[in-house]
Amino acid sequence: MGLAAALGLTPVVHANPQLWRIEETIEEQGAQQLTLVVQPDPGAMGDSAMVLTQVAVENYIRAHAVQAGLRRAVCKTESGREVLAAEIGRDRRVEPEVDGERAEMAVGPSLAETPPGVSLDPSAAARRSAPEAVKVALVLQAAEALIGTPLAWGADPSAGFCDPATFVAAVYRRALGYRLPATLDGLWESTGVSVPVWDMRPGDLVILDRGELVGIYLGADEMAACDPAAGEVIRLHIGPESGLTARIADVRRLF
Repeated sequence: MGLAAALGLTPVVHANPQLWRIEETIEEQGAQQLTLVVQPDPGAMGDSAMVLTQVAVENYIRAHAVQAGLRRAVCKTESGREVLAAEIGRDRRVEPEVDGERAEMAVGPSLAETPPGVSLDPSAAARRSAPEAVKVALVLQAAEALIGTPLAWGADPSAGFCDPATFVAAVYRRALGYRLPATLDGLWESTGVSVPVWDMRPGDLVILDRGELVGIYLGADEMAACDPAAGEVIRLHIGPESGLTARIADVRRLF
């Protein structure tokens, strides 16, 4: 019996989501609005694919360079029919409990309590009480299992697609029964305890560019992330020669 089966990890069952394709983005500066022109497309995949939810819109906008001051995003069909509207543009601040005195205490020992931004699935208590090495193995196993999952903004991996935030949330949900935010903003603002880059360990969250991309550190200068540029979950080399080290904005510990 494998580690996952022994600790109660269940197999993933895919249910195809209804996908839409992003045809065009239009920034309306005077109106402080971003319009996404979308069309239903079951074959959509990669950076132009999304499910029609507010989470999808929030994550797409956070991961792409758009003008400052936007307050609203609207999804419309090519005929002009509005199919979704989302309020955006709140101030993005890291919560004090993530990046304060508590964070300094996280260097070295494991966290002794539930980290900020996380709620717990009671059914996974046995996995959370396992030794740290087992918890690391569960997180890395869950991350590796999703390598190659195609990108679709807002989709959960249970549907066979994911985005940068839903990938991270799914890994920790499956591995340890952690319920994390499914948005990039939520991960940046309120999740985990900040630790120095030099203290990075397998299982930590690695956040690039103030939250535009987040992944899970695998060790050996690699992280797993749903990378919009690749259009799927991949292993990203983040060592000094990669050029990505300078883009690491924060490292967050969750156990």
